[in-house]
Formats: sequence, C-alpha cells, structure tokens
Amino acid sequence: MVEGKLVKLLELAENCITEKTGKPLADVQKNILRQALEGQRLKDIQVSGYSQSTIKSDKAPKLWKQLSDVTGRKVTIKTLRLVLEEVLEELPDRPSSSVSMGCLGSSSSLQMNEQLLDSGNRRSLVLERPGGQIPLNSPFYIQRSQAESLAYEEIAKPGSLIRIKAPKQMGKTSLMARLLHHAERLGCQTVSLNFELADNEVFANLDSLLRRFFCASVAKALQLPMEHIDQCWNKGYTNKVSCTDYFEEYVLPAIDKPLVLGLDKVDLIFPHDKVADDFFVLLRAWYEKTKENCIWRNFRLIIVHGTEVYIPLSNDQSPFNVGLPVELPEFDPSQVQDLAQLHGLNLTSDQVNRLMAMIGGHPHLTRIALYKIANQEIELEELLKAAPTDRGIYADSLRLHWWHLQNHPDLMKTLGLILSSKSPVELDSIVKFKLNSLGLVLLQGDLVTIRNDLYRQYFRDRLNFSQTTSWQFNTPNTLKRGEYNNPFNSNFLGDNVLATIVFTDVKDSALKQHENQTLVLGAIFRDLNLMTQLCEQFDGQVLKSMGDGLLMYFASAVKAVKCAQEIQQTLRLAANKLPESEILEHRIGIHLAEVFFKNHDVYGDGVNIASRIQTVAHPGGICISGAVYQAIKTHLQLQVSSSDWYQLKGFNEPMFLYQLNG
Repeated sequence: MVEGKLVKLLELAENCITEKTGKPLADVQKNILRQALEGQRLKDIQVSGYSQSTIKSDKAPKLWKQLSDVTGRKVTIKTLRLVLEEVLEELPDRPSSSVSMGCLGSSSSLQMNEQLLDSGNRRSLVLERPGGQIPLNSPFYIQRSQAESLAYEEIAKPGSLIRIKAPKQMGKTSLMARLLHHAERLGCQTVSLNFELADNEVFANLDSLLRRFFCASVAKALQLPMEHIDQCWNKGYTNKVSCTDYFEEYVLPAIDKPLVLGLDKVDLIFPHDKVADDFFVLLRAWYEKTKENCIWRNFRLIIVHGTEVYIPLSNDQSPFNVGLPVELPEFDPSQVQDLAQLHGLNLTSDQVNRLMAMIGGHPHLTRIALYKIANQEIELEELLKAAPTDRGIYADSLRLHWWHLQNHPDLMKTLGLILSSKSPVELDSIVKFKLNSLGLVLLQGDLVTIRNDLYRQYFRDRLNFSQTTSWQFNTPNTLKRGEYNNPFNSNFLGDNVLATIVFTDVKDSALKQHENQTLVLGAIFRDLNLMTQLCEQFDGQVLKSMGDGLLMYFASAVKAVKCAQEIQQTLRLAANKLPESEILEHRIGIHLAEVFFKNHDVYGDGVNIASRIQTVAHPGGICISGAVYQAIKTHLQLQVSSSDWYQLKGFNEPMFLYQLNG
C-alpha cells in the first residue's frame, strides 16, 4: 500500500476510536493496525513485549471490535482495509485530524437533515439508490413505530425473541440488520441466515433443512468445525434432538457470549407443511429452554417473515405467539416529509399528500420517488401522471407483480374480486395472506382492500370490469378469445412473458469442492448472498439457486446487464482483499426471450439458451445473446471483448454471442 494512503487510514482509525472512547490508541494497537494494513497475516503480526498468542486471542480481536462499533461495519483482519477505505471515501473533504463519526451515519434522521440542508437550499448530496437492504450507515433509514424502539431494548435481554412481520419491501431485513448490529455493540455474537439462499431440495425433509443448511450455515458463520454436526447426528437421535444437542454442546459453549440468531424470510418454509411444523416447534422449544437452562439464556432469536402464519400450530408449540411482535407500518406524512428533506427536497404538505394519495406511505415506493426527483430525473407532476403505467418509474416493479399474478391464477382472481368491490372484501383464505406478503393489499381484520391507488389503477387497466362487479381478463392478442372462456380452470397458466433470464455458475466448482468442500461452500454462500442483494437492487428476482449458481429474472434487459456488471466488479474488488483459496470465478450468461412461468419456476427455450450461454462465458465475465445486445446497445456503454458464432450444446443452429468484460 502507498505510504501516504496507509497514514491516512491509520489516522482515520485512531481519530474514530479516540472520538468514540475518549482514549487514543495504544502503541500495541497502532502496531497491529499498521501491520494488518500492510498485508500481514494475523499469525505473522509481531509486537515487542507481547506474545503472538496474546495478539491473536486478545489485542487484535478487541481492536476489530472497537473498529466495528465506530464504523458500523463488521471489521476483521480480512476486511480492515476495505472498511477503512469505504469510510474514507464517504467522508466530506476535511482535515483528517478533524474526522467525525457523525459523517458515517446517525441514528437520528433529523440530525443528518441539518447537515444536508443549508437555509432551505440543497447542498451537494450523495444520493443512495433505493433497493434491497438499507446500509447500516445510511442516513436514509427512517425509524418507525414505538415497536422498533422496544425491539432495541428487547434484544439486550437474555432469552429474548423478536418477531418482525411486514409485507415485501417494507424494511424488515434492514431492521433486522440494525438489531444484530446493536446486539454486537452490546457484546453479543450474531449470525444472520436468509432462507432465500436455501436450495429447493433443502426443504424436502427436516434432515436437509436442519443439518445441511441451518446448522452448516451457523457453523460457517461462527467458524466452527463442520464435523461436530455429524457427531451430533451420528448419535441416532431425531433431527430435532440432534440439532438441539449441536447448539447445546458445541455452538453456545464455543462462543462464550450471547448468541443472537437472525432468521430472514422464514415464510419460505410455510408451504412445506411437515418440515415447517417440526422446524417452528423446535424454535418454540428453544425459547422455552431459555427460561430454565443457564446455557440457553445466552440464546436470542429474531424471526422475520412477510406474511401471516397460516401453518397449523397449537398455541403452546408456536414461536409466533410469544416474544415481542414488531409490525412495520407504512410511513406517515411527517416521515415522508423527513425523508424528502434528507434528499434535499422541500416538498409542501400538498405535494406530500398527493404523492401519498398515489403510493400511500410504502417505504420502497417512497424512496424511489424521492430519489428520482432529487436526482432530477423526473418532476413530481410527471411522476404522478405516469406512475400507474408501463412508462412510469414503477414499471419494473409493477411488471414483476403482474408476473406473480399470471403465475398464480388464484391470487389474480382474488385481487380481481377486491378491485371490483367498492368496499373492503371479507376473505378467509391463505390467498389473502399471500397477497399481503407481496404488499398488494391491506388487511383490516378479516377485511381486505387494495394497498394504494398505484396498484388499483395499474391492475384495473389489465383487467376488464363490467358495469357490475364481475370481471375477466383482458384478452392478449397472441391468444384466441375462445381460449379465455374460463381463465381460472385448472389448465390456465398465464401468458408467455418477454423476460431477461440470467444464469450464473462457478468455474471448476466440483474440483474446488473436492479439494476443500467446507471452505468452498462458505465462499459460494458468501457470493450468492451478494448476488441476491444486487439482484434486488436492480429490480430483479432470484427464481432459484442451483448449487453454486443462481437463476434470475429481470423485466428490463438493461438492468439485467447492469446488475451482472455490478456483480462481477464487486466480486473482483473484493477478491483483492481475499486469500487465493477463497476467490471464486463466476460466469454469467444472459438471454432475452419469451418464457413461461409456472409454480415458482420458469420454462422454455429462452431458459435453456441462457443456461448454455453461461457455459461459454469467460471466467469473471459476462456473455450475452444477440437479442440482449440489440436491446441494450444504445442504453449502455459496453466493453465487448469478443463476439463470434457459438455452437451451443443441444441446439442445431449456431448463435452469435458477445463476450463482455465484467
């Protein structure tokens, strides 16, 4: 590292810690910092007067902990330089001796607002693109409801259980991340599991869910030996007993501090009745153990789900009727106003009211609107006029919802009934909970109504309503009218959809796993988690994971390619800070074609072609079909490394493909 850059990072770390603790760094801490930033491994760091064991087990971990607390990021010897460089880039221009941690994000949005506004005029803003989890240091996070404040208090209590429930894109994952970060600052060890990263096969039986995904993911996160899992299962007990023994005998004693386990998107387990029943009964049993068993008092749990719990569990076996419930509401007008000011916008009360009349206080939709306005991409009047159309700023999001409805006729039928009624509809069905999970409706007890006027206008335009309350599908031009006499018969599967399909895969994955399965699987989970987050940020959707790769869907070819570029660039940057054994090379293939969706899966030649294109992509690169190239060439600056005809396996005719630099 260049000496000048090294000095800046050392000063930054020392100033941040000094401001937070009131104490300057000790010489031993400065020595550890310098050697770590110079690229020394922990086992090779030497400081006069201290044994290597003391440095490794005491001095260095305490230093990483201090830096994690003041930066709001997880700091280890591997992430140290990356974290400090990111913090340095985020700070405004000022002398390094006057670095203030207030620049890294404040718990009070209004404090940040005072920094951004100057006598009512916009200063230079660094706008944050909406989408996915809101970073911990983001000034754009708005805390809602007294329940959020109570959650921060609850997580500090031994044996606590917090249940976060809200529809899609309401901020559940962002809140969980903040609770876990708060727990770390209280001295807890934290683990976050996202069930979106579980393969479909994981939900086939309880052994797969608990052993292969749940316990294996916890072991990886805590850097515990994987063989301990097999030792517990080899005793011949039931899966629930084996899993409990693993936590009781190995996990909780090993970390010697409270463990906070965050489980995100657990409603993905709900459709798998038998597995869901056993898994959630197990979580309830662990919660009860925290009341009577000393070691289990160090266990705390956060459960995040997007829909109502519709699996049948008795009151004394369900984890969903104990602990602290946190339901995230939409923004109220004052919170929308606060967020607007954080974007440097001085919206009048009338403007806020008109925006909310269209989208309500939906957090994600609100952030998109304010970002677009603040970035001078659109004015409020134009935004409101075009919002419920395919040319508006919500077009990609609305098309994704439309795809879900086409893929699930029962959901579309129920939504049609809701839209056709002039008053809230009474429903007693799992379908209403699924619509609520998607964020399309509001639940008022047993009554259901459409969530906002954006959805009302958009979906009414796609459904024909007669003068009565009956309704039917708009008839697509591609089908004969006679084929739509009964759109909800068992054979109806929706239309073919023009979609951009993205496949990813790891080069030499099988060979790498054969050499060191535990290490490589951990690296795969790490990279797939990153890809999933970036996919959401670019308005895409992960349809499923396939071992070491993902199948993703985008309504926009431009966003699909931009997402792929961001994935490869982020992985390449991260690789500079990783040992060679933990670096994976991913190939990405992209194709644009009509595909067919059914039962959470996608079919058709377009899917098969995309999977084959991925196989010829360069490691660390992106390969796109001619259809994708034609769709994006006037919208993106592309770095085409080569283009040629390729004979793809299983297809008679060669295809002209473009290799892009990631």
